Amino acid sequence: MKVLLVFAHPEPRSLNGALRDVAIRELEAQGHEVRVTDLYADGWKAEVDRADFPSWPPEARFLPAGASKKAFVTNTLTDDVKAEIDKLLWADTLILQ
Repeated sequence: MKVLLVFAHPEPRSLNGALRDVAIRELEAQGHEVRVTDLYADGWKAEVDRADFPSWPPEARFLPAGASKKAFVTNTLTDDVKAEIDKLLWADTLILQ
């Protein structure tokens, strides 16, 4: 099975980091393929704003849901978002930690 583990903690050496490491080792020992996304290490931006949609017209009112839909349909999502979508499409299972 392909497992995507999304880790979100500012301190990789925390208890959460140790639990992540145990999960990875155990899943791999069971023969699963594991990929990890570390949101803090990657500098993931949690808030949505105009910068996330460079093709959205600057004079238009910013509507996040509409901008997101248009960017998805026109394949103009930012590279970081495309990369996370690709990881989700790859995975059979998702672990959010």
